Amino acid sequence: MLKRENRLKKNKQFKYIYKNGDGVRSGLVTLVYIKNRVKPFKVGFSVGSNVGKSVVRNKIKRRMKSILEGLIKDIDRRYNYIFVAKEGIEDVSYDDIKKDMCSCIKKAGLFNENSN
Repeated sequence: MLKRENRLKKNKQFKYIYKNGDGVRSGLVTLVYIKNRVKPFKVGFSVGSNVGKSVVRNKIKRRMKSILEGLIKDIDRRYNYIFVAKEGIEDVSYDDIKKDMCSCIKKAGLFNENSN
């Protein structure tokens, strides 16, 4: 589970990253990121209401959190991240979501040098 100190929780934090951050898109996921001003790094997940009902949206967030837990040692911790799920993600497998999240991180150049 992602530690409490590493979670984006406040609407103000999300808005700041959306407004000032850079974005990378793939088929199912968009990654918005910005350099940290303070430690530790933080991660947020966003799934819009166009994706499905609350049960489906929460399932997608759980999947994305699980994937990130496996990647957390490999990503650059000098940035804050928001992963945004796009419509259609509810119909694909866990592995497809993982591929898309990895491709976003690679496109942004945010994998640590010694990994992948």
